[in-house]
This record gives sequence, C-alpha cells and structure tokens, in this order.
Amino acid sequence: QSAAMGGLSVSYADGSNPVLLKNRNIPSIHFSHKNKFGGMARVTILSYLHPRGKYPLYFGLTNRSVDNIPNTSSACNHSTLECNYSEIDYFSQREIGIKLSTIRSLGPYTLGFSLKPSFTSLAEFGRGYGISGDVAAMLQPLDKLDLTLRLEDIIAIKYWDSGTVETIAPLIIGGIKYQFDRLTMGFERGSRTESNTIQYYHAGLEYEKHEKLFFRLGTSHNSIITAGFGLKLPFMDIDYAYLQPSVDTPFKETHVLSVGIYLDDTKQIKGKITP
Repeated sequence: QSAAMGGLSVSYADGSNPVLLKNRNIPSIHFSHKNKFGGMARVTILSYLHPRGKYPLYFGLTNRSVDNIPNTSSACNHSTLECNYSEIDYFSQREIGIKLSTIRSLGPYTLGFSLKPSFTSLAEFGRGYGISGDVAAMLQPLDKLDLTLRLEDIIAIKYWDSGTVETIAPLIIGGIKYQFDRLTMGFERGSRTESNTIQYYHAGLEYEKHEKLFFRLGTSHNSIITAGFGLKLPFMDIDYAYLQPSVDTPFKETHVLSVGIYLDDTKQIKGKITP
C-alpha cells in the first residue's frame, strides 16, 4: 500500500512508521517481496503483529540481496584505466534485519518506537553488525486527519570486522494524511541531518472503488510515478505496486507484491468448515 502511494507511510506492514500500529487490533501475518530495479536487488519482508491491547508488538524480518556485483580490483589497472574484462568476477551482498516496534499513548499523542538490529555480509570482503532505532509521534487534531513526525535512524551504527565503524545521519520527516469518504490523500517531506543531503518527499492517494478494491497513485523523490491496487478478501489482503524510477537514474522499474493474513478471520473460517 505504501509503495504504491509514493512511499507514503500509511501501512504498518512494512514497519517504516511504528505509530500506525494504533489503527490495528487484529493479529496478522504479512509477507511482501520487492523486485527492485528490474531484478538488480531483492527485498523480502515477513512480519507478525500481536495486538496486546493498547500496546501492540510488531516483529519484522527483512532479507535484502544484491547479486552480480562486478569486482574489477584484479581485472583493471587503475593507473592506466585499462581493463581485461574476461578477468572480472562477481560477488553478492546479503543483509538480514530484524525490527521490533511498539507504541505508547500520551493523551492526544501516540508515540512509536522501533529497534533494528542487522547483519550484513559482503562476499569475502567482510561482515558487518549494526543496530539502529526509530522514534515517531502522531497527533489526530481532527477526525480522519493525521499529523506525523518521525525520526529514523536516531542511533545507527554498524561495526565491520575490518575495524571500520559506519554511521548514518538521522532522517527527520513530517507528514499529513486526510481520509475522505472514499479517498485518502497524504504528503511527507524531510531530510537527513547532514550537509548536501537530498530532500525526501512522498505524495500519494488511494481511491476506494468498493469496500474490497482500492486503486493507488503517487510520486516521490526517487520515483516519477508509483501505482498499484489492493484487494481485500474475507481473511487476507493482496497488494501490488509498480514504481517507475526517476529519469536521471540508470535503474529499471520496481515491482512489489504483498499478502496479509488476518489470523482471527482464519479461525472463524476454520470453525465453519470443521465437521
């Protein structure tokens, strides 16, 4: 849902904005697969939501992989810029991330917290172990109006076995979303706390054709256009998104497919078909 709306944080399933857990009170499992840039990279996410009353708990497991990365260190003479292309070999990068999220309510405000440990392997070049965290807040001054502010990677450190310590500057991004009868619209904007950083923005809308069919459209700082649809079935959701990258990048399009299963609904169906 979020990907089809330009990356706008409207779905808790990808874990990007923990305060969205406030709107969910049904245990569920979500699976999504992102084929990025025409297959150059792949991202798979498996998540579980345990409502726990006012304090829901989100657990997400993410696997990212990039294959066929060319290694020219032994094939090219960097002083003369001459290469023997037959000697170029290829390697892969793998990253596994875990995300734990929950929320707390303080009067009209909802606060969200995420902790994100990760492990990265870069072929024989090294391994890295990282930890990062997010904080988010949401205010609903009017019915169907959400104002959000989130700080991603407020603590983001990765240690490589080579001795290198990698840090990431925090991302501060604010957003607004309004829900009409059949139309949802939203916009987000922000940047990282470092010099010469890009300006992040996400804008999107969702139109509810029927109670079970949704059409989505959006744009962002790294996509010319995003589009997709959602299908809500009795016990599951199916979502698809298409992302067309900016013309100033060499990347191809990205496709995202996700499935969500609502566990309480599956129990009801099981009870109906049991002899």
